[in-house]
Amino acid sequence: MGTKKRNYSKTFKEKAVELSYVRDNIKDLAQELGIDVARIYKWRSNTINSTSIKSGKTVQKQELEEMKRLKKELKNTQLELEILKKAVHIFSKSDGKSINL
Repeated sequence: MGTKKRNYSKTFKEKAVELSYVRDNIKDLAQELGIDVARIYKWRSNTINSTSIKSGKTVQKQELEEMKRLKKELKNTQLELEILKKAVHIFSKSDGKSINL
């Protein structure tokens, strides 16, 4: 008897890939889903080629751009804060008063 090839929906594949990044044991996950471990790794490989994977979740291009923007904004804010702290320190030395931030 030959083996019948099973077709899995795109949604099923995507959820299996997401779970594979969240779960500790991919072998157990594959067993629960009734599929081979190799199939999950193949789907992961295909998914990596079409999207970025981060922290167990599929991260869309738009979200990556937003993260980059927020990181840049945070860096600028931190730089501004350091400049203000130095200015307060300089001015507090010159008038003899101490200001704690």
